Amino acid sequence: MHDYHAAESVVRRLRDADLVDVTEVRIQAGAAFSPVALRQAYEMLTLGTPLQGSRLVVEPVEEECTCPACGTTWGVRCEDVVGSLVACRSCGAPAEIEGLAHISVVGVSPPRRAGRPQASAGATHFS
Repeated sequence: MHDYHAAESVVRRLRDADLVDVTEVRIQAGAAFSPVALRQAYEMLTLGTPLQGSRLVVEPVEEECTCPACGTTWGVRCEDVVGSLVACRSCGAPAEIEGLAHISVVGVSPPRRAGRPQASAGATHFS
């Protein structure tokens, strides 16, 4: 469910920016998010909006986690996350996923707002 709420937040920010003719939105997502679930939620949330038909590209961000039991550090991917925990690859102990649930919009193509002329081709950062 957190994937849906994260996608909803992204869509809200994009709609508030009054973007038009968007074909692609690129985001970076922490390991707590499923790229598939984010894309599915994005498609549902953009139906009937100016963003409908645009493609969400999810760039997974692998992050490090340190086991509280044995001290092993490893790169966490979304496949490693179960609920709000990851299991240590060395000893199997559970570790919290604090800090792995961030998401940011890193590009919108084409970067054009309603009522403004077309910007240069390519993606732009969106803040």
